[in-house]
Parts: sequence; C-alpha cells; structure tokens
Amino acid sequence: MRYAIALTLCLSLMAAPALAQDNNYDQFKDAPKRPGARPGENIALGAPYTLQPGPDYQHCTDPGDATQLTDGVYSEGYFWVQKSTVGWRGENPVIITVDLGADRPICGASYHTAAGVAGVTWPAVIYVFVAGEDKVFHQAGDLVALSLSRGLPAPDGYSTYRYWTDALHTHGRYVTFVTSAQPYAFVDEIEIYEGKAEWLGEPVPGAAVKDIGEFVKSLGVQSAVVRRLQFDAQEIRQQAEAPGIPDAVRSEVLAELEAVTAEFGTIGTGFEADFRAILPLNPLHARLLRAEAALWRAQGIAPLTVWQSDLWERLPFLATPPRKGKARLRVDMMSNEYRAASFNLSNAAHEPATLGVRVVGLPGGPNPPYVTVHEVLWTDSKSSRPVPAALPVAPQQGDGYRIEVPAGITRQVWLTFHPEDVPAGTHKGHIEVTGGPHRARIPVTLKIYPSRFPDRPSLHFGGWDYTNGSGHRGVTPENMDALIAHLREHYVDSPWATNGVMPLGQYDSAGAMTTEPSTAAFDEWAARWPDCGQYLVFSNVPDTMAGLAPGTPAFDAAVKAWCEFWAGHVRSLGIEPAQLGLLVRDEPHQPEHDAAILPWAKAIRAAGTGLRVWEDPCHTDMAKADPEMIAACHVLCPNRPRFFSADQAYRDYYIARRDQGTTLEFYSCSGPVRYLDPYSYHRIQAWHCWQYEAKGSYFWAFGDNGGGSSWNEYAAPGTDYCPMFLDDTSVTAGKHMEACREGIEDYEYLAMLEAAIENAESRGVCRRRINRARAVLTQAPARVTAAAPVPGHPWYKELDRTVADAARVEILEALTALEKAKRRR
Repeated sequence: MRYAIALTLCLSLMAAPALAQDNNYDQFKDAPKRPGARPGENIALGAPYTLQPGPDYQHCTDPGDATQLTDGVYSEGYFWVQKSTVGWRGENPVIITVDLGADRPICGASYHTAAGVAGVTWPAVIYVFVAGEDKVFHQAGDLVALSLSRGLPAPDGYSTYRYWTDALHTHGRYVTFVTSAQPYAFVDEIEIYEGKAEWLGEPVPGAAVKDIGEFVKSLGVQSAVVRRLQFDAQEIRQQAEAPGIPDAVRSEVLAELEAVTAEFGTIGTGFEADFRAILPLNPLHARLLRAEAALWRAQGIAPLTVWQSDLWERLPFLATPPRKGKARLRVDMMSNEYRAASFNLSNAAHEPATLGVRVVGLPGGPNPPYVTVHEVLWTDSKSSRPVPAALPVAPQQGDGYRIEVPAGITRQVWLTFHPEDVPAGTHKGHIEVTGGPHRARIPVTLKIYPSRFPDRPSLHFGGWDYTNGSGHRGVTPENMDALIAHLREHYVDSPWATNGVMPLGQYDSAGAMTTEPSTAAFDEWAARWPDCGQYLVFSNVPDTMAGLAPGTPAFDAAVKAWCEFWAGHVRSLGIEPAQLGLLVRDEPHQPEHDAAILPWAKAIRAAGTGLRVWEDPCHTDMAKADPEMIAACHVLCPNRPRFFSADQAYRDYYIARRDQGTTLEFYSCSGPVRYLDPYSYHRIQAWHCWQYEAKGSYFWAFGDNGGGSSWNEYAAPGTDYCPMFLDDTSVTAGKHMEACREGIEDYEYLAMLEAAIENAESRGVCRRRINRARAVLTQAPARVTAAAPVPGHPWYKELDRTVADAARVEILEALTALEKAKRRR
C-alpha cells in the first residue's frame, strides 16, 4: 500500500487551493540581504553533509539532494513536489550530519520544513548533536522544544515552518540533526549559526553519545511527553494572557505554569513498556490541566458542565466549554443494528471528578443491556495532536457506570445502542449523572422503526487484517481472537490472509502437479473465519510458477492445476471458489507491474474454476494501464482518494469496466489513522460505494498499528493505520471503526429502500408514495457525499457531519411509509 499512500500525499497537496503563508519564513528568506536577521553567521552555508538513510520520496528525490540542504536556496511552491526539497517516507530515525570543516562555536540552528495536510505531520523532535574531531557526539537539545518560545506551526492546514533557536552554547565540527519520517519527513534548508570564539576553549556540554540511533530511541517517549506538556503549557499561557481573565487568576496560573515548566527536566527516560499516552500523561500534566480549570472557573464555567457536540466532531483538547451546557440525546434506528450518541462532561473544579452514569427509563432498564457506555479517552499522537477516539467500555460502579473526568478536561461519554428485541415505537428515558455535589439529567429519545436490520449486510467489508498463522504486523496470538470477534461485530466479511495459506505445490516440466500443496494453513485461517462472504489472499506471486516461465504452456498448465486444486479444496470446506479472491501483485502502477500480473491473471481466468483475480491498480493515468491485464481481472478496486482527485476520464474508465461486467470496489490507505476524519474518510466511503455501484469497501489496515501499540504512538516505529486501539494483548473500540460500521449500515439502508421500492411496485402501491421514496434513494447519496469532500480527510476540517444521519432518517421514514402503504385502487 506504500505507493498509494505516497500518491495520495502528492495529489492532496496539489489539490490545495493556495500555498499557505509561512508562519515565520519572511524574517529569514531575505536574510543575506538583511544583516542581523539571523542570530549569527550561517556557518553551514555550502558545507557538505551526509544523509542516513538516503532520501526516497519519489516526487522530490534527485541527485541535488546531496547539496541542497546547505545551498541557501529555499523551496518555492508546494514543498514536497519541489526538487529543491529532500524527503523520506517511513524512516526512523533520519540522521543528517553537517561537516563544518573545523571546530566552530555554535549559538543556534534552524530546520525548514512543511506539513499539515495529506498525512504529513510536523516533526515530533529534531534532536541536535555536536561532535569535535574525535566524532564523539554530545546532545545539544531538541530544536522543536527550543523553538516553542517563538510559537508553533499551525497544527492544521498546509504551511511551511522554520524551527530555530539561538539558545545553544556549544562548539564542534560535526552537527547532526535527527528526526523521523513517520510517515514522511521533508526539509529544504538547514542553517547553523556561529557563536562566540571564546566558546572553543570550553568543554562540549551534554552527555557523550556513542550510538545516536540507539540513543534517540531511548529518548523518544520522554521527548514526546515533554513536548506534549510544553505545547499545553504554551496554550494555557496564551489563554491566561487573554483579555477578560482577572489579574489575580492570571498571576496564579502563570506562576503555576512556571513552576510546572521548571520541573520538566525531572521527566526521565524510564517509561515502562506498557506506557499509554492517555491524557493527562503524568502528575505534572495533571497540574497543567488544573491551571486550565482555574481559567475556566474565572470565565464563569460551572464546576461540572454537561453539554453536547455533533457526534463525529473532533473536540479540541483545551477548548473552553460553554457557560450554559445543554444535552439532549436522540437515536433513530432499526432493531438489530448499531448506532451511537454522545454527550460531554467538562470538569472546571480543582480536583478530578468521579461520576456515576445510569441509563434510566428505556425498555429493559435501568441500564438496558443493549446500551453500552464508553468513556472517550484522549490519547496523544506522534504529531502532538490530541485525539478523542479511544472507546473503552466504562467500568461498572454500583448500579451504573464510572466515568473519570480529570480537572481541566472535557470527557466525552459515548453510547452504543444495539437493540435486538425492543418493540418498535418511540421510547423516552434519561441519563443520570451523579458524583459528590454534581447532579445532571439528560433526556434520551430512542425511536425504533418497524424495519429490522439484516444479520448480514450486502456490502463486502475488509481491511488486510492478515489473521492467518500466528498473525502479522500488530496481530499476535494473544490478541487475534479478540480482534476477529471485534471485526466480525463490525460486519467484516472479507478477511485477508498472506500467501502462506495457499502454497504452490510442485510440478513437472509439463506443468502437471506432482506434489499437492499443504492445506493446513488455509484450513486454520478459514476455521477462524467461518461463513464469510469472501476470503481474500495477497498472493504476491513469484516471477515463475515453480520454475516454469510465465506465458509458456507449462506455466499455464501448472497455474490451472493449482487453481483446480484450491477450488476443489475450498468447495470441500463449504466455500464456493468464487468467494476466493487473489491479489496477484499489490498496487500495480508501472508497465513492469502489469507485465508481471498478466500471465498469472490470464491463466487463473482461463482455468475457469471460479477463483477471482482481485487487483488494486494505482496508475495515475488508466489509459496507460495494460488493457489486457485489466481485462483479465474479475475485481478492480481503485484507491478512493485517487479516484476522486483524478479527472473525470479516470472515473469514467472504471465505470466503463464496471458496466462491462468487472466488479468495482473501493479501498483507502491514508494515515496516520488518528489524523483522519472518521466521518468523511471511514463512514462516507460506503456512500461512495453505493453511488458507483461498488460491491466492497476496504481500509488499510486493521492489523497495522505501526509495529507497536495504538495506545503509544510515541514509541511505535511505524505509522498506525488501525481504526481500533490494538496492542499485543487487547483490542479496544475506536471511533474510526465505529464510523466504518455505521457506513456499512448506511449502505444497507439504501439497499433496503431500493428493494422496498421494487416490492411496492410489485404490490401496486400508490405511485406518489413510490416516487417520494425513489426521490430519497436518488437524492440522499448525492447530498451526503457532496457535503464530505474527499481530499486529505483531516479530522480538523470544518464540515457538516450530521448530513448522513439526517439522510438515513429520511430513508427510515420512506421505508416505513412503503411498508404501511396499501395497494392503489
């Protein structure tokens, strides 16, 4: 999936309306013409440097990367598609070492980059190390942390930014900058500023470091924690200095901030392996948030405010809650489906609040079993963007549920409704919130419509979970059963396996099978996923078939024998061969990729066993794709962001193939997942499937948590794409996966309405009522998708995330009207 991720990045940026203003670029870009604009002479100008590893981002990598970082030239235009920019993807760490040629005094440094869209995030750290002729490096500081006093880059939206400091007091010949590319890193210019000559006689400050790469790994979590606290201290300081805060409160808060900041140096590196980046991160962070609570009280916010925001809206972490909160929950749904509602609890008191929550008055209550109460936990990310997405089930307390709300935090409470036998009708109840002096009552309306949601929705759904064998990526033997159960509960009917489940066997020179493949791995995988709609295998085929050259009669005979063997075997397991899809090679986008797929795809199709060739082409121009290879595929699954960012001719190509009988499906593979909007990225994909008659929806990837834990992005070596919270031993619900499930249900609403219209026509129902229902079926998908534009899908983007729910209520009403309608006379 790496190609599609990189392609999405490039296309998303090129689609941006204009280059955003650099937050602090103007004061530097003309510096050679304005003496004094830098804190000292740029002694890195023209200096040689080394790059570890070598740059690899295809849209900017060129031979000039060897000199561009110190040539004094800054990129003009969109940053990561300029050859003057140096870029990496998926590398940790990225190490840039500048050779100043001699021992030089150093008072500062700068690093110019860009981020904010298309999954490109701001660097978590930019460590600076210096070494003399002995090449023994000493840590000089973190340029990100040292830049905080001059402000921060805008967290959301494309911009360029220069991290810089004049607070260094060191010297050396070699200066090393260390960051990571998770998923990307870009830089176009590095500067190092000359200090005072007398510093050359001083010892180099900072502990000696033998192996920079290993040392940086040990600092990763510590630096990320300190950075989170620094960001929040700065934000709270800005709020305290704003007009309207009483002087006494301002002084108290600023003094506390100074006291807490002074203790940041006590945060060590000894974080346990099971550390979770749940906010607040530690007692110092809790003190900062208590200062935030003091500011809330100074603005007239009650000790506990109960209020409501749109279900899929991303709450800002340090936003001031409303003075007068109001919450009223309403859920419209069918029996046997899952839908959600939420409300917010903001704690402006000085101490944490432990609250009890009870669901009262609904059928089967109090606390009916079809209502699951979750407390939404804030977690931090590699990009230092707090995210309210984790949905652990709230622990039971007495006759209700316990919700913990730290001081200065808004805790969202998320309710999942899954009624299976609640009578149709409108049911009234309320939620009681209690704890100490706090009392609140939130009205709840649950309307159950007469229709019943089917046990098996019709839209295929999957996400490269690779739950075969002992697991892959973030899937382990310890979490696999829980993961599969969670996926099935969210309508996943198309599990994925690696090619280990379908070995090739052995063949003679004519292509006759001489040794049957082992079926043990396939049988184990299929047993974990009984009764699925599809079984998808990333075949990742070799260049030959057991040594037989592609395109030869022996090759074709061997592939046919292989297909016949596996078709017969899956049929013996109760699986139709047509349920088995083979991804021959992933994301073809070059002629050589098409050439590698073609002989396999032709031979599989010619075998006539029912096995399907499933491909996800990523050609930027489908007119350049091999038409014979495309025609050999049974299923074409384009990348959805690419599909909508391309021109109409691109979409027409796939529509034409669909109309000629090729199955169309969609997948998306952007990340990191917590950056993405669960509504527009995850939920709306199913609506696009309906619009384009696509039969399947996929996301990369249900088992890819970046090689660590979804609870601790700080320490994960890669990018987390998992829409749940996955660690080595557990699976916890997340908003992004909940949005996937609601999208699958939305699609089924449309399918049910289409079927109901056909049924009504066969029953001779009033034409006017049928026409009303058909207008809903036609207009609702267009209205929903138009309100959720595709490029980038950042969760911070302002858009109306209520449109899909409004549309599905229209569908519920139309279904009910058709069911009640009588034959016309």
